[in-house]
Amino acid sequence: MTASLSDNQESTPESESAPIPKPGSKELPSIFDILLYSVTLTKRHANDVYGFTGYLLLPLILFFGVQGIPGTLGDTAVTVVNVLSIILSLWVAACICTLVSLKTSNPKKEHDPRSISAHAMSILGILCTAVLLSSVIQLAGYLLIIPGILATILLTFTFEEVVLRGHGPISALAASKARVQHQILGIGWRLLGIVLAFLLVYTTVSTGILLLGAWATGTAATVFVQHTPLWIDAILTVIELVFIPPVIIAHTVLYLASSPEKE
Repeated sequence: MTASLSDNQESTPESESAPIPKPGSKELPSIFDILLYSVTLTKRHANDVYGFTGYLLLPLILFFGVQGIPGTLGDTAVTVVNVLSIILSLWVAACICTLVSLKTSNPKKEHDPRSISAHAMSILGILCTAVLLSSVIQLAGYLLIIPGILATILLTFTFEEVVLRGHGPISALAASKARVQHQILGIGWRLLGIVLAFLLVYTTVSTGILLLGAWATGTAATVFVQHTPLWIDAILTVIELVFIPPVIIAHTVLYLASSPEKE
């Protein structure tokens, strides 16, 4: 279930792989190219990527269902749902990441979603451990700010190293560091650009929905924002789900476009 950078370039038509540099190139694609490629792939494979993302509606439904449970039982139920949501999110991200890698390396080949989901399930335990270790290191680093920022950039590809390269938790951290360290500024800048771009779009859309909801209910905007009804929360959560595939795809594209010092 892996695809190397050379595979991507040899198998993918030029029109579909423009943002990804040729093997041996030291140039990373621009932020604009990464975003454009992400949106293009999201549209092209919308049925598959949103088919996987749809599973995240399950913890959303459960969360709304357990909110009314009082006391310790209710707190426990919310915690369980939150943990389920995190694990399921990692599974969804692994499915989308794998799909993008396969589609990029073999765009004309049909890939069975069941095989992709099975692959994601088989590495889920390792993935959870790797992400947990990466998160702990980053949180510890943010106690001094700068080390946390460096750790976030250096360990950003831990996820892909597990999903696409089959690394274990520790080796995935090392592999991500090796891939990033010689181009840390370029990758860090592009990560920031990706986050800001999607954050800007999401903020614009969500603000518009909040204003529309306030207008529809005849409530002052400031009051409506402070006490948003459950149906607005549900809509905003669904919008967040819509943004998940392009964000994952953008990150995967950046990973595929990068290369370690020794490939």
